Amino acid sequence: MLSTIGSIHDGERYRLKDREKALVFEKLATSAPCSRKWIAEQTGIRPTTVSWAVKELIEERFVTAVAAVEGDRPGRPAVLLQLEFNRLVAVSMYVQARELRTALINLAEEIVAEHIEPLAPDTDNREFLQACVRSFAVIGRHVPAGAEILGIALSLVGTVASGNNTWVSAARWRNIRALDFGLLSEQLGLPVTISRMQDSELEYLVQKNLAYQQKDVLFVHWGFGIGAAYAHGGAVMGSTIGRFCEIGHTRLSLDHGKPCQCGAVGCLETEAALWAIRAEIAEDIRGSLTDERELGRTMRCPEIADHPAITRATHNVMLALLNIHQIFYPDVIVIAGPFTENEVVFGRLCRFLRSQLPDYARDQVEIRAVTADFRGCARGSVYRFFRSRLKQLLTLRATAN
Repeated sequence: MLSTIGSIHDGERYRLKDREKALVFEKLATSAPCSRKWIAEQTGIRPTTVSWAVKELIEERFVTAVAAVEGDRPGRPAVLLQLEFNRLVAVSMYVQARELRTALINLAEEIVAEHIEPLAPDTDNREFLQACVRSFAVIGRHVPAGAEILGIALSLVGTVASGNNTWVSAARWRNIRALDFGLLSEQLGLPVTISRMQDSELEYLVQKNLAYQQKDVLFVHWGFGIGAAYAHGGAVMGSTIGRFCEIGHTRLSLDHGKPCQCGAVGCLETEAALWAIRAEIAEDIRGSLTDERELGRTMRCPEIADHPAITRATHNVMLALLNIHQIFYPDVIVIAGPFTENEVVFGRLCRFLRSQLPDYARDQVEIRAVTADFRGCARGSVYRFFRSRLKQLLTLRATAN
C-alpha cells in the first residue's frame, strides 16, 4: 500500500502540489530515514515544496527527526527524517474455523497486536456482536499513544451484503441471520465495513502484485471451508446478493448422502473441507486441526498427501478447479490454505490442471500457492480506511513559492 501512495491522487481533481506531498510521503514511507535534500533529488520536486510538505507532515505527527548527519557545508547538518507508522491504525476482524481473530494494523501493515475469540457452532447475532465488542476492548489496550483509529473491517464467510453492512448468513453458524453491523458501529463509535473473506484476501494479493492489476485472477481458499474470489483487471468481482464463486457449495452429486453445513447435501465441502474430514485425519496429524497456520506447518510432511482422506479431497478439488477455470479462464490461479502447503498435494493439482486444460490455455495460466498464515484478509480489508484518510491528509495546506 505505502509503495503506491505517491499516486493516491491520480485520476482525481487535485492540485500538483497535493500529488507532490503524497510523493514526499511515499519516499519517507519506503526509504526513511532520509533527508529533505535526498527526497528533492530523488523526486525532482523543488526543495521549497519538499520543505513545506515535510513541515506539514511533522505538524500532523506523521514525521519525526531521528538524527543529524554532516551535510554538504560545514555547520549545516542534514536532518534525517522517518515516518511514524503508528500514527494511523485500523482494526481487522476475520474468521478462521470457528474463531473470531482480531488484529490491530498500522500504516506499515504491521500487526501491532492480536486477539482470538472462540465461537461456538450455535453462536447467534447477539453473541457474535458481543465477541466483537470484547475483542475490540482487548485490542484497544494496545493502541499506541497518539494513534488515530480509523475503523473496523470485518472479513466474513457465507453471504455478505457489504452494500448495507449486513451479514446475511453463514453455513458454519446457522443461527446468524441478517446481522446488521451498523449496530456495532453505533456501539463503538467507529466506521465498520464488512466484506467476504476471500475478497479481502484477493484484494491484498492484487495490491501487492502490480502485474495482477492487469490480469484476471482466481483466488481459492482451501482450508476449514472452501471458497473463492475473482478479480478482473484488478477489480474484485461480486454480486448484489453477497455471494460469488461459492465453489465449496457446488454439488458433487444430488444423490450424495453427506449433509453440508449449509443445509444441502452433496457439496464439495463435504468431501474436501477440513471440517468434513478432520475426524478421519485426526490420528495422523498432530496439533490443532482448527488453526490453519499451525496445520499448514504440519501438513508439509510429504507422506500426508497419501492419506486416503487427503487423496480423496485432492481429487475433488482438482475437478472443482478445472470446472471453475472453464468458466472464468483466469490468467492466474492462487490457492491458499494448509492443504497446498504440502508440496506433493500442490504438485498433483498443478499436474492435473496442466494435463486437462485446453492447449490454448495450458501455457497461459500461472498457478501458485500461498501459505496459510499470509493473512491477506487482515491487511486487505483495511486498505480502504488508510487510503481514504491519507487522501484527506495528503493535501498541501501551504502555498510553496
